[in-house]
Amino acid sequence: MAQAVPSPTASPPRLWSLDVLRGGCATVVFLSHWYLWSSFPPRQASELFVRAFGERCYDTFVTLTWPTGGHHPAVICFFVLSGFCIHYPYAWRAQAGRAQADWPDYFRRRFRRIMPAYWAACLLGLIFVLIETRHPAGSPLLTLHASAPLQEIIVRFTALSGLYPREIFGGNYLLNTVAVEILMYALYPLFHRYAVRGHWLNLGLTFVLMQLIAVVLLQFVTPFWVFNSILMLGLFWYVGALAAQLYVARRAVVPGRWFLGAWLAYLALKAVPHFYGITLLWQAAWAIVCTFGILWALRREHLYPGSRDRPIVVALRYSGKISYSLYAVHTPAIMLATWGLLVLVGTHDYFVQLAATFTASAAATLLTYYGVERVFYRPRV
Repeated sequence: MAQAVPSPTASPPRLWSLDVLRGGCATVVFLSHWYLWSSFPPRQASELFVRAFGERCYDTFVTLTWPTGGHHPAVICFFVLSGFCIHYPYAWRAQAGRAQADWPDYFRRRFRRIMPAYWAACLLGLIFVLIETRHPAGSPLLTLHASAPLQEIIVRFTALSGLYPREIFGGNYLLNTVAVEILMYALYPLFHRYAVRGHWLNLGLTFVLMQLIAVVLLQFVTPFWVFNSILMLGLFWYVGALAAQLYVARRAVVPGRWFLGAWLAYLALKAVPHFYGITLLWQAAWAIVCTFGILWALRREHLYPGSRDRPIVVALRYSGKISYSLYAVHTPAIMLATWGLLVLVGTHDYFVQLAATFTASAAATLLTYYGVERVFYRPRV
């Protein structure tokens, strides 16, 4: 497909299909944790049925998507999307002849986009830590997530956990991956410097080398940090940025049969007998599936622009808008709701826990999105 050269004064068009994918990823991460962390034992037949249904859904999801022993597949997709979305406007501007980027503006906008909601999520996690520490609920899950030595709290609030070679809980375990994204954003001007010169092969080899270094580090530091560090996650971010470059420069899109073929090839790779390091191949293969999925979604956006107004698409687009807040705060929201049921209410009812943790997550997400995220940052398009 031929790509028209954009006007030097034009802003890149918003790609609403990416909102759909982002919303889908955030929803999948939340539903996974909502199901896993609603750990009260079901007793009645209806509760047993719901729990069994959840298990079947979760097992199917794992079989179709999860790189065994590796990252949550939606987290990998998040990083591919992040690489695409950060590089996309700069690739667009370079295509229009505006290769010189306004880096002070970039850092201001990234800071306002990420840090206020990040700190709000840190604070919510710390509130859970303080409450659980003062009045333990007697739940091993809550005890684990309330682990927060002072130095780890400092590392968490300074967003340096991507460089700190230990696993950090601090009431909000998922912020470890957000900290890695923050590090990628900080390094993007250096990445951009080589990308605009066409050094994509060298960049790719650099990220592959980082994963090989990670394999060596597994002998010396906790694998939970290694897998949640830039050494592992950077490659997925690179693949997304490369997809953005190909999309802007060559209008690269993927037909559905290519996307399906990539997914089937990934499933075939999952069937390969285990050997040391195969998890890296599984994760890389799933990142390719995610990349094909993005380029397939963009193709459908161009072919069927009217589909953006379908109810399910509208709902997923909205989920995409609030996805960062949902991802950032649902862990401490679930933990706080469970603590309240155990300590304040004194119930172990499975359905009550499902309802309470869902409601708490929704409330925390909307409060963070409208009360923090939207106050400090509004997208240009």
